Amino acid sequence: MLSADHAAGAAVAELLRRLGQPAAEFTASGSAALEVALGVLGAGPGDEVVVPDVGCHSIAAAVVRVGAVPVFVGVGEELTLSSGDVAAACTDRTRAVVAAHQYGLPCDVRGIADAVPPDVTVIEDVAQTWGSSVRGVPAGATGAFAVISFGPSKPVSLGAGGALLGPAERVGGTVSRGNNTDRHLPRPPSPARFPAPLFDLLPQALDRADLWLAQRMEAVARFTSSSLSAHFRLPPLPAHSTAGWTRMPLYPRPSATGAHVELIKAAFGPVQPMHALPPSSLPMFRTSGKRVVRGGHRSTEPLLVKIG
Repeated sequence: MLSADHAAGAAVAELLRRLGQPAAEFTASGSAALEVALGVLGAGPGDEVVVPDVGCHSIAAAVVRVGAVPVFVGVGEELTLSSGDVAAACTDRTRAVVAAHQYGLPCDVRGIADAVPPDVTVIEDVAQTWGSSVRGVPAGATGAFAVISFGPSKPVSLGAGGALLGPAERVGGTVSRGNNTDRHLPRPPSPARFPAPLFDLLPQALDRADLWLAQRMEAVARFTSSSLSAHFRLPPLPAHSTAGWTRMPLYPRPSATGAHVELIKAAFGPVQPMHALPPSSLPMFRTSGKRVVRGGHRSTEPLLVKIG
């Protein structure tokens, strides 16, 4: 870990506490953190990594960059991977599963970890969540590793950077900053290294993340107690879990009309449809040797509401 002043060091300790992991290696981005995690596992050509077939393509892109094959698994109305679908997608080539907490919704990481073979590592992607919990424990705390992005649109935002979180003996020193030696020769700085000046911004970023979380939770509470909840429904959550709601996905009920959508916009914020094409359909993955597994079913697509 890079050196930091007292405030930044305390913020790093708080980040680790909130995500339930013992140590962190800071990286250039969340995608770089995932590449480093896959490198720690030795994932490469011939290996498969299960990823959700929803949301950002960066997860699968990191898998491709290390030479492994992304196995895209569809998601149901929870908008996160399910344990049964992941278990069905695993083969003797599966090295890891990336369990993303999409839109701040809690992914059942414990269920996935229990369902996959013991030699398959579960990596939690907490880039889109802050304040979520899964089966009563913080999002980030169950996987063997967790990765986070501090990009400009993320809940904990520094404008750039990311981190790999996990046991100190596994994550420590995985990103060279040019100040270590390897067989008595200087190691060149890795392109995955974290922009050190951003450390000073971390205390304020955590404070903002908590403020925005409170605003989002208040907005969801207003929605559930409003008449609009008769026309839209929230995604189901795993038992004893809470969402951070970086987006509020709303499934229209049969009674929902365009007028109701306008009321949602006026009361809560901008509304957009979920992207019609899953990441597996993007041209960038045509030559990746990908596998696509159908996974869960959605009878209709949600609207994504930007709240807080």
